[in-house]
Amino acid sequence: MEETFLSRRRALFWDINEKEIDKALIHSSDWVVNRVFEYGSIEDIREVIRFYKADNVKRILEHSPLKPLTRAMAYLFLGIDKDGRYAV
Repeated sequence: MEETFLSRRRALFWDINEKEIDKALIHSSDWVVNRVFEYGSIEDIREVIRFYKADNVKRILEHSPLKPLTRAMAYLFLGIDKDGRYAV
């Protein structure tokens, strides 16, 4: 597995066993991406985009129900505006 500091971000993954974080990063990318966009810092969001690659993160977020703040972050970082909420 590629190195990422996300595996050490216990605050993001408070509800799973610390030993399971690496497994979640590998096998649950949809869950991880949504979790990081919802609760992570700007640095965490940049790292999840680097780790999973922008195209994959964009695909995940385009097919996920997004809370308002998550939707705004998806727009700011990846230009996702599936509902046309943001004027350009």
